[in-house]
Amino acid sequence: MKKILTVLCGGLIALTLFVTTGNTVKAAEQTNPAEVNDPDDCACHDVTKILGAERNKTVSNLISSNQFKQVEKDLKKDGLKWNGANSIEVIKFNATGQILVGVPFSNEQGTVEMYIFINGVLVGHNPM
Repeated sequence: MKKILTVLCGGLIALTLFVTTGNTVKAAEQTNPAEVNDPDDCACHDVTKILGAERNKTVSNLISSNQFKQVEKDLKKDGLKWNGANSIEVIKFNATGQILVGVPFSNEQGTVEMYIFINGVLVGHNPM
């Protein structure tokens, strides 16, 4: 009798796990950054953030290029430090199809400057 009661209670518990409706804890919906920004704020609504394997390939090509190595060497002399490959941002302008790669460098005070590369060529930098 004890074994039958254990099996029935176990079955009841398993049934409630699979039959009950969802969980009260819900994950937040993923938002599109282009929709979050106000369109009048900037021209950011015409860009797409590149993620995944395509981003990794673009970042790999950039950090292995001679142009990037020279820029990193020059900035290291000026006291700036590269923040690592995981902090690199890759975006694509939808109108022109250009892919921009932003590489953050920081100084000892923690000020971050974003250095922008297009097709592996440094085109400028912007303090953040």
